[in-house]
Amino acid sequence: MIDKVLFWNIRSVRSQNAFERVTDLNRRHHYSYIALLEPFQSPFKLEYYRRKLGLPNAKVSSSAKIWIFWEENWEVEGSTDTTQQLTMNFKLKGTQFRFAITAVYARCSAIERLELWEDLEFIASQTAPWLVGGDFNTIVND
Repeated sequence: MIDKVLFWNIRSVRSQNAFERVTDLNRRHHYSYIALLEPFQSPFKLEYYRRKLGLPNAKVSSSAKIWIFWEENWEVEGSTDTTQQLTMNFKLKGTQFRFAITAVYARCSAIERLELWEDLEFIASQTAPWLVGGDFNTIVND
């Protein structure tokens, strides 16, 4: 099933030993899914970081602001990738269990976030279990 997941706005995989903290957390907790937001690194480096995490699969969003890593027992059945979110539809291998996980890196402007909410409303209409996490950039008085 969906065991342990991590959403982290890392704000650069190269700063303040941030990626080392992620790899240490993964060694201790054995995450099934990790979403890193704002990696501030070339998408061409994704494979290097995937190997360091020890997870067999990785995907970068079209905006390059979301990096996803997941375990081998999860089969991808599709994805939805927009400027503020990356949704992965998974099937647990050897079962009929299907689920979706959405990683969000929202725009700072409330007006620009309206597109995100429309995307999430559409994704919510699916019948599979769904987990959403990330950085919504919400300001209390926005």
